Amino acid sequence: MTEAERQDTRKAMALDLCHIIDENPTQESYTPEEVKKLITVYVFSAGQK
Repeated sequence: MTEAERQDTRKAMALDLCHIIDENPTQESYTPEEVKKLITVYVFSAGQK
């Protein structure tokens, strides 16, 4: 994987996480623990595709 591909992957992941957070507009803030859980679930579910 090239550096440009790695950067694109990081950007895609960040955008995916933003979309996941935006799916629940009633929740205005997240605790650090909730953010870690979102990231963990995202990483493990992405590996199952």
